[in-house]
Amino acid sequence: MTSLPESINLDPQTLLELGLDGIALIEASAGTGKTHTIADLYLRHILAGRQPAQILVVTFTIAATEELRGRIRNRLYQVLHCFQERVDPGDEFLHRLQSRYRDLDDLQQEAWLRHL
Repeated sequence: MTSLPESINLDPQTLLELGLDGIALIEASAGTGKTHTIADLYLRHILAGRQPAQILVVTFTIAATEELRGRIRNRLYQVLHCFQERVDPGDEFLHRLQSRYRDLDDLQQEAWLRHL
């Protein structure tokens, strides 16, 4: 399991720098952005070249699972649109990710698009 401090602020920059190895537990009160954070971390795993079958996300209810699945799917389409159309994502995490994408060479950009 990834060892994190007991309390960590998962701001956009921290989310982009957080290591993707091992297991991570996200635990917080309702309405704090857990689902959003999980979707962003899932997106990073996909961009790193992992297949969905290699990523395990667990939640507690069928309804929560469906919500998370939809949010992740929407996030993947949202970033694909940002990369292809070069539109302002209106979201600090995606804005930083889009900047990283623009700094990649053509082959790396193509790889990211294929992963998505």
